[in-house]
Amino acid sequence: MKVNSWTHWQPLKQVVLGNVFSPEFFEDVKDTKLRDSLQRVMYETKEDLDGIKKTLEDLGVEVIQVDDRWADSLGLNPHKTFGEFLEKSKTSKGPMALAKPLMSPRDNYITMGNDLLISAQYNPQMAIDGKHPLDMFDVDLTLIKDMWKNIGSKLGPFRPNEQELKNELWTEQEYFDINMKRDPAAFRQYVWETWNFAAPHITRIGDTILIDEGQHNYRKGISEWYNKFRPDHKYKFKLIDIGGHNDGSMNIPKPGLVIGSPWMEKDFFKETLPGWDCLIIEHPNNFEQQFPKEYEDYKAKKRADMLWYVDEEKNNTAFGNFVDLYLKEWVGFMEESVFEVNMLSIDEKTILSFNKQKEVHNKLRQHGIEPIYTRFRHRHFWDAGLHCLTLDTVREGGCESYL
Repeated sequence: MKVNSWTHWQPLKQVVLGNVFSPEFFEDVKDTKLRDSLQRVMYETKEDLDGIKKTLEDLGVEVIQVDDRWADSLGLNPHKTFGEFLEKSKTSKGPMALAKPLMSPRDNYITMGNDLLISAQYNPQMAIDGKHPLDMFDVDLTLIKDMWKNIGSKLGPFRPNEQELKNELWTEQEYFDINMKRDPAAFRQYVWETWNFAAPHITRIGDTILIDEGQHNYRKGISEWYNKFRPDHKYKFKLIDIGGHNDGSMNIPKPGLVIGSPWMEKDFFKETLPGWDCLIIEHPNNFEQQFPKEYEDYKAKKRADMLWYVDEEKNNTAFGNFVDLYLKEWVGFMEESVFEVNMLSIDEKTILSFNKQKEVHNKLRQHGIEPIYTRFRHRHFWDAGLHCLTLDTVREGGCESYL
């Protein structure tokens, strides 16, 4: 299967949707109240994902859902039950964190035109069992089977470590030429799969790519490696300083309109997107606004950043301790999340969202865009909006110039 997606708003024809582990995974948790709470989150999350899938299909979009056994580390969950995980964790020096389900494919993948790229993460299990969550697409993964055999060699394949990120070995012309001559297709694929860039820091505007390379983002140089490995590409790169995932800070529902989160300056897009209508949200419909009493109660008790929240479980000490101990990789930083920015465009006239917020709703309608609001009850636990939960693999149209 081929991919084709150059923007975030051209007519959506195919999308990948994330998933969560089966509720049965927690069946052997001995504390029955705790088990019921954990399974309720799984059941309701799956139910809401089913609702999102039906909404997309009713709009004419083909939905490919990730298997619920896949984890965020791009490998199958190695444990059949929580009890099995707990037993294996006893041999570790400290409490092990349970691998997060592959809930947000957008965190690991980016479709740039006709390329589907994997960013930031790698799991050697992919080389062992030969499986991959998106192996139905035309992505060459054969090289990873040899990746660890020559880990210390400049003659590849090799995996750069954190210390080498500032001076990638592949940027040295001599070794670049040797590897390109040896196996150009495999070498390109190797770098795309192992170089540590973050897919959510990329925003596609036809032939223009916005890349967050601000002072708080240590992953830099995406444009340099893309220029080197795709010398005939059509992109123009613009560097911006957002300070986090682009889709949590900005959204482009259609050409000429951009919506930004409250922490962004009013004139942030003045030079980047000149002449565009820009809405910087002033009154976000965040957790504090939606659940003021729960927010105040939490702050009064913990006096710390609010990372996650599950309705009806705020006084369940066992559940809170369990999440903090074993599920710390599952939760994010929901206190700062603005879900009315993290939207998914079906086309220039239709957009999906979890949050109805007056400023955004009115601006969308002003531009002839119909917002459709879908349910995701545990968004404050998973800390994921509709854009995070999905990956657009096919949109109609090609590479156009919008700026």
